[in-house]
Amino acid sequence: MNAPQQSSFSILFIGGGNMAQAMLAGLIGSDAFSEVSIQVVEPDEGNRQQISQQWGARVSVVASCQSLTWAKGSQSPSPHAALPDWIVLAVKPQHAQEALIPVSQKIISATGAPHLLSIAAGLTIASLKQFSGLQAIVRTMPNTPAMVQQGITGAYAVPELSATARAQADSILRCLGAVVWVENEGLLDAVTAVSGSGPAYVFYFLEAFAAAGEKLGLSADESYRLALQTIKGAIALLEHSGETPASLRTKVTSKGGTTAAALGVLQANPGGLDALMEEALKAAHHRAQELSRQ
Repeated sequence: MNAPQQSSFSILFIGGGNMAQAMLAGLIGSDAFSEVSIQVVEPDEGNRQQISQQWGARVSVVASCQSLTWAKGSQSPSPHAALPDWIVLAVKPQHAQEALIPVSQKIISATGAPHLLSIAAGLTIASLKQFSGLQAIVRTMPNTPAMVQQGITGAYAVPELSATARAQADSILRCLGAVVWVENEGLLDAVTAVSGSGPAYVFYFLEAFAAAGEKLGLSADESYRLALQTIKGAIALLEHSGETPASLRTKVTSKGGTTAAALGVLQANPGGLDALMEEALKAAHHRAQELSRQ
């Protein structure tokens, strides 16, 4: 998952919580970003201390945007001097406007304009432009496995974003895992329903899977370990084999066997598991659209 070698550029993180720290871990852990200068604005003292202790001088951390001192016309890549090439918005959506106002004021008094990459769920391009005054924007929807660099992020870039900037954004996002680019901003609501909320579906399935095993007489620990490793092993087999899930499912399902008996329940009318998942994702998609409108 190493990114291609990047030319020197600078990033400002607004927010230093879990997702921002996951991105920092990926950036700093990759040789490709050794020349990238990083600043973080984080009001929480505990988070600031954690970032400083983990990455030391590699990351400059301040408590507020008011502490940033961008020199007008400066082209220096050093922290606290030049306007950053990228601003990563990593705050809760309800705090975005408050966080971006002082940044936008400082940008107005400087030369040039950064690119904005938002990982704040539900904030539309229109809102991001309004809050920041910036035009070159990438809106994204990561998911929680990103915290161990195993996530997948859906991303949308405004048409005016240059190919070079989009490549940089892709490399930054790959610090969290895989990336899927969509060509319509509205599709990010579908991304939210599938992968943004998706880890919870998997966790819930594992809970139900292990609980069902307990009811057959296994201990809680035995059933959980069997269910968890079965899921992990099935995914590894799927990735290694290159076959489709349907093909592998067919191979393990003998006519009249135990697997067929279980799948018969999961596929029972009305609609079976397929229909249930469709309804679940529709509900998540509808809610994502509501939140974007708000």
